[in-house]
Amino acid sequence: METTVTTTDLYESVYYYLNGCELMEIAGVKVNGKIACELTFAKPDIGQLQVRYLQGKAEVNLLEFRRAFGHINAWVHTAKKKFKNRLKNEAPKRPHYLESGDEQGGAP
Repeated sequence: METTVTTTDLYESVYYYLNGCELMEIAGVKVNGKIACELTFAKPDIGQLQVRYLQGKAEVNLLEFRRAFGHINAWVHTAKKKFKNRLKNEAPKRPHYLESGDEQGGAP
């Protein structure tokens, strides 16, 4: 019995959300030099919803889908911005090989 699913697909995310799954986390990840967000949803037997979605048998109310998509897209945008800023702040100011005490580098 699978209880969590992680995806980067916003449409899939909205489907889970509209079917009562709890959004547990939005995590930023680097993929091919770009930032993507992985959304993790939880619900008992969420695997059944995932199979329905992947088989093309997912059904939702279009108006509810449109509204939920706007919310989730905004949350992802905010998470992506925070992750990007965190990466920027954690990035070293100088290449590692120029750090003081390294065999190749040394203090400038």
